[in-house]
Amino acid sequence: MIVKATAPIFADRAAKLVELTGSFQESIYIKKGDRTADGKSFLGIIALSIYPDDPIEIICDPPSTHLKDKILSSGLFASCNA
Repeated sequence: MIVKATAPIFADRAAKLVELTGSFQESIYIKKGDRTADGKSFLGIIALSIYPDDPIEIICDPPSTHLKDKILSSGLFASCNA
């Protein structure tokens, strides 16, 4: 799924994202450009330097039907047509 950040993902927002992804048993990866981080890694997410409107790919293995709903309802990301 491709989404865009609604605000910079710094400490507090990265912690919220890690809390959200940590509630899933599936492996979740966050990809920005050619860099990929474990979606459950606070430092990995911080290292991606995610800014507003950056297109971000969220990969869930195996796919989860609830992940997209939780990601979009968190306020961290919005739908992206990229």
